[in-house]
Amino acid sequence: MLALLMLLSGTVAAASPLVLMSENSALYQLVADEIRRSYKQPIQLYSADSAPSQARLDEGLNIAIGARACEQLLQHSGNADLICTFIPSTTFQSLSSLYSNGQRRLSAVYLDQPLQRQLRLARLLAPDAKSIGTMFGPFSSQSKSLFDLTALTEHLTPVSITLDDSDNPIERLKPLIQQSDVFLALPDRALFNRATAKWLLYITLQQKVPVIGFSKTYVEAGALAAVYSTPAQIGRQTGELLRELDLSQPLPQPAYPKYFNVSSNPIVARTLELPEPDNSALHQRLEEGAE
Repeated sequence: MLALLMLLSGTVAAASPLVLMSENSALYQLVADEIRRSYKQPIQLYSADSAPSQARLDEGLNIAIGARACEQLLQHSGNADLICTFIPSTTFQSLSSLYSNGQRRLSAVYLDQPLQRQLRLARLLAPDAKSIGTMFGPFSSQSKSLFDLTALTEHLTPVSITLDDSDNPIERLKPLIQQSDVFLALPDRALFNRATAKWLLYITLQQKVPVIGFSKTYVEAGALAAVYSTPAQIGRQTGELLRELDLSQPLPQPAYPKYFNVSSNPIVARTLELPEPDNSALHQRLEEGAE
């Protein structure tokens, strides 16, 4: 099948932004649909499995949805401006360092939340906490210094471990959790497999340490709460960025999500003998604290 084209109306001009999805699935289509809705102009949509010609990649502005599409467009030797969206910050930073040719202008809309927002949520949910723990893996370890600094700004003592492939995370989790009044689970695809997540939630509940997760699914599994952005919210922000873009000016700096949700688990709150979180109130407080 040739490249997928979704047109807002009529024939799309060559200057229309090229949007490449990592795969032709409902998740990436949802991001793309919201980009079109917010951008309010024609786009040309492709999937990574049926990518456009090399010549087309050099025309105008390219948008990559997800890590695979971002890497594919970074590997292209052209100089077209590129915005990667729906991608973890650490992944974008690694890919841009690996593939950037120094001539292409780059930007991004990240999928993960800024640490300040996550630690602010921890502080709101556990106001008496003195320390916050986390564990880093291969993809998140570069965030350690920022985590330490951000924790201190929230008047929390940071405690952490950094795991490599040879470590047994379960053996190292318990002493870390015992030092923590609240625990922040950071996304790291090499770290948080299903078994590790299960044991983390089990040990923290056993020790009565609340966990701040990074997704609604994590909350449903046993974290106290999480702040996260949906695919639609990331797509909306990306479309708004395109609508406001002036290509005669430098691309904006990579940005964390502007739109986000707060989810909490009232059963976990009761188990930890904490007040049941008010998601709307927490969301408002986090928005008020945004820089």
